[in-house]
Amino acid sequence: MPLHDIIYQVMRMRKILSKRCFWDVDIESLDIRKDKSFIISRTLEHGTMQDIIALKSMYPIKEISEVVKNSRNISRSTAVFWANILDIPLEEVRACSKLQRYRQIP
Repeated sequence: MPLHDIIYQVMRMRKILSKRCFWDVDIESLDIRKDKSFIISRTLEHGTMQDIIALKSMYPIKEISEVVKNSRNISRSTAVFWANILDIPLEEVRACSKLQRYRQIP
């Protein structure tokens, strides 16, 4: 991705993502690529509909799906919700499979 596109996306991210999701961090310090998992997780967990729309314009659905599958930073209810929205089998979602393993212990 060309540098000017990255700069544009970072500036756009800072304007459109609400402080509601990032109350404890400086949005200016976030890197759209390096902090991708953190940004997606926080937005899915705490974001408004506008935040979700902005997120979808910043990242492909495939990357958002990967975060839903692998994140340790989203709650089980958030993981189940987004797995259903994104048509991800619950067995592939870390937040769900961890709880299922505990249930199997006698």
